Amino acid sequence: MKRIVVCCDGTWDTPDQTTDGHRCPTNVYKLFSALARYDRRGVQQRPFYIRGVGTGRWDRIRGGAFGFGLSKTVRKAYKRISETYESGDEIFLIGFSRGAFTARSTAGFIRNCGLLPRENLKDLNEAYAFYRDRSPDTKPTSPAAQDFRTKHSCSEPPIRCIAVWDTVGALGIPLSGLRWVNAFNRRWQFHDTDLSSKVEFAFQALAIDEKRRPFTPTLWHQQAQARGRQHLEQVWFSGTHCDVGGGNRDSSLADVPLKWIAERLESQCGLAFKPTAFPSKPPAAILTRPNPLGPLTESWTGFWRILRPYMRSIGTADHERVASTAARRYDRDHGYSPENLIPHLDDPNGFLEIEGNRHNRVAGTVRNSVPFRVNGNHGVRVPARQGAGKPPTGGPLGNGKGQAFQRSSHNDA
Repeated sequence: MKRIVVCCDGTWDTPDQTTDGHRCPTNVYKLFSALARYDRRGVQQRPFYIRGVGTGRWDRIRGGAFGFGLSKTVRKAYKRISETYESGDEIFLIGFSRGAFTARSTAGFIRNCGLLPRENLKDLNEAYAFYRDRSPDTKPTSPAAQDFRTKHSCSEPPIRCIAVWDTVGALGIPLSGLRWVNAFNRRWQFHDTDLSSKVEFAFQALAIDEKRRPFTPTLWHQQAQARGRQHLEQVWFSGTHCDVGGGNRDSSLADVPLKWIAERLESQCGLAFKPTAFPSKPPAAILTRPNPLGPLTESWTGFWRILRPYMRSIGTADHERVASTAARRYDRDHGYSPENLIPHLDDPNGFLEIEGNRHNRVAGTVRNSVPFRVNGNHGVRVPARQGAGKPPTGGPLGNGKGQAFQRSSHNDA
């Protein structure tokens, strides 16, 4: 048995990307670099890194603004697994932004078509075309899908874990707020956002403070038959898209969800990291210094200000929780007051302790008022228990009918 770990980076992201001469890798590459080649019991780990779409000279616009390159990265991830997989191996899929789309789509590809044996990889394009077929006749449980897997001698391995940072409904595509771009890119959307019952563990870190509507998050919905035997966690962290997935020069805020996912992969899924993983001091070139009070990036700038700001809703999907570090930031930083977080501050059951930052707020102890600005005017926001709505009911943070989570009609996993 060995562990196959496929790490898929986001749009325009590469291992050597820099800002002002400083390397600024995403959490995907940091995690990839930290993986051990063997665990303590001698189990081999085979990591693969797939750089983000739009990283070539001529692909930056084609792959960044449009969906070019997505099919290639999904097939590349699938091929790496098919070339390496042997019966009993464990499969891990890691991703950020559009790399999260790649990871989740690869799981869907395997669920739908099975895994081609390496000697049948000549049929990869045929298998991918079958997966991308949107007709009901090609669903994983359909006779056609079962016949395809039998005909091509495909195995049907489980997915040990999918771990992602901030999957976005628009695939992270800039300009996707425009209707004609959306229409062009529809061909690459998820089949649906139900988490496959073939996945054993699934973790997603989400950004509380992202305001760009095209970056609407795509959360998982758990199938009824998987409950009780599948572990799903979707946790909200302070910050915008790259404050959660990494890639900024100061990565201290992004290092918080990085360490959370790494801890989950190690403690619950058995993935092993190097003894020197995630160094916090020089001479290491890439440092990891998690700080829930680290600089928060404003992503709603430049072109994006043409579009109206969009507030992400929290608590409308399955197994959602808020990181205790977000409550800590709210308590310590009086300039931090996201409206989507406030209604959940008095719900201790909806918080997940992160790195010892336990959420112990007693109802009614939130600071008395919070300065805010609306259309250039200053004012005071009333705390949640004095007027803001309560969290929706159902699940850790409810399961209401909000509109924050894009749920299209095509297959995710």
